[in-house]
Amino acid sequence: QEAIKLYRDILRASRHFTWNNDQGVPWAEILRKNARKEFEASRYERDPVLITRMLFVGRDCLNQTMEKVAATAKKIEENIDRTRTR
Repeated sequence: QEAIKLYRDILRASRHFTWNNDQGVPWAEILRKNARKEFEASRYERDPVLITRMLFVGRDCLNQTMEKVAATAKKIEENIDRTRTR
């Protein structure tokens, strides 16, 4: 259940990545594909300690990434407000 929740949270978070990489592929699409690949690779893992560790690391990574996205968005907004001509 926790793995499915993390996977869905990653998919929701990927919506915030609206820009493309250097090859023109949307980052949201890349993130979704990589998340699917990682979860499929771990699908049949049965070691509860390893599963707990993977879930913890995945959740921590997602939280750190979203905090950075929010901080960057705030900086951009502040810069726009500061440089806007009125």
